[in-house]
Amino acid sequence: MSVVADATGRLRLYADTMTSGEMNEHRARNGILLLPVGCFEMHGYQAGMSTDSITAQAASEVFAREWDARILPPVHYTYPGASGPWPGTVSISPRATMDYLLAVIRAVLRNGFKKLVVVSSHGPNSSVLQMVFRTILDEDGEVPIHVGNTGDFYQWVEEEYGHNHREAAKYLAALYMLGRADEMDPAASLDELAPGPSWPCESYGRLRRRGAGMAYYFLEPNQHVGRFPGLTLEDAPRLAERWKESLLEIARGLPEDYEAFQQDMRDALAEQPWRDL
Repeated sequence: MSVVADATGRLRLYADTMTSGEMNEHRARNGILLLPVGCFEMHGYQAGMSTDSITAQAASEVFAREWDARILPPVHYTYPGASGPWPGTVSISPRATMDYLLAVIRAVLRNGFKKLVVVSSHGPNSSVLQMVFRTILDEDGEVPIHVGNTGDFYQWVEEEYGHNHREAAKYLAALYMLGRADEMDPAASLDELAPGPSWPCESYGRLRRRGAGMAYYFLEPNQHVGRFPGLTLEDAPRLAERWKESLLEIARGLPEDYEAFQQDMRDALAEQPWRDL
């Protein structure tokens, strides 16, 4: 499926450039809306503060073209998690993040758009969105969904470049896809190499080995995204092409599966099988 161009030949991907009448046409055909949800946080030595927002936007463009969907303005500020105290991070509480996302998603659904796909790979967003979606299903009977934007891309990056390039590689690919690759040079400032993601402290590692879970903070930037040689700006086109392949694997058939799931939930709410004990 491809996105239809307007009279000027421009692709109509972003809802914020559309008129209300054009949005009405998309709503009338029960078209998908995409909501990129990112974060603004410390992202190690190489990746930028808006890494999660930028990758969500780039992935949304791939999905929009495949599904003839439209992209809502992104949510940039969410609960960051372990990067909260680091310079630049805009640390929104989990409660505030949940309340805001709940309000935004409910407003979209209340406006008559019934197919809403949230695109995000920021880890804490997954937990928050689960609670948001549960609240909406329980209280409103509506069924938005969340998709990540990694697929098998990380596995491929590990095989080609090594484990510690995963996040920086996706960030560089996203910048390239958005025409912004010159804003990151992964080979710059490599005179002080640092190990990649690791436990923030040994006591945390000991607890994790026991199956415990707890809140924590990164104690060094490299514990979020490391800094390693071997990735350059020249890799950007290849990374972008491979990431698009992973995104298209996620995208193919998803609208049909989503529609079937919505119908299953509608049927369940109507039949209430839990009452027939």
